Amino acid sequence: MPDHWLLFALAASSLWAIGCVADVCLIGKRIYRQPSDGAVISGVFCIIPVILLLPRAGEVLPPPEAAAASAAAGVCYFLHVYFQFRAMHIMNDACNAEIFNTLSVLFVPALAFGLLGERLAPVHYAAIGLAFVGSLLLLSRQIARVRRRALCCLLASVLCASLAMVLQARSFVAASYAGGVLVFSLAVLAISAAVACSGAGRRRRFRELSSRYAWLFVGLGLLELGAVFASQRATDMAPSVSFVALAECALPIF
Repeated sequence: MPDHWLLFALAASSLWAIGCVADVCLIGKRIYRQPSDGAVISGVFCIIPVILLLPRAGEVLPPPEAAAASAAAGVCYFLHVYFQFRAMHIMNDACNAEIFNTLSVLFVPALAFGLLGERLAPVHYAAIGLAFVGSLLLLSRQIARVRRRALCCLLASVLCASLAMVLQARSFVAASYAGGVLVFSLAVLAISAAVACSGAGRRRRFRELSSRYAWLFVGLGLLELGAVFASQRATDMAPSVSFVALAECALPIF
């Protein structure tokens, strides 16, 4: 049924909301002492779709242009998670971080217009405008309370998330869902591994974290992985990636 994309978008929003509330309990002096810790732990779980899909690479691997778009989307997604964790380290507030993510309802249509040449009906732009006004009303008090450094990180996070959505939508034009997911996951996994192995101290720290909090990371990793690929499934099925961004504005409700 054509409305299934909406169910996937709402499922992604609910899973992200749960994951973000859990993540904020781990930052600071608890477990994630640096912004890159959470981004790396989250990204490492992309090894699961890679293991599942790599044997079928010959069948599902997209053409070069679509693969490049998916790889760029993976890099943007990692940066989105990194900047979100960095903002939460500064202000220790998951709710504000998630409310800021609703600004993607403006960024995604603007990027889709420029990168995909997407044109929507006037009624759709009116709905996007209403959702954006709603986001601004939610943010009106929070912006005054958020420190400038955290605000910059939150805006960078939203921009990276929006760019990741649009680039993956561009990939799905020529690639299958499985092919786009495979290249996206490889990109996220590669950058996560590079950051984790960037120094002896970092490698030792991630080994200690993995051995001490293995089951906690598995639960959160699967939750966030489900959210990412539910959102991408919605993007693959929906008439427009802007519609997915609009549906995911429900995230602060969850």
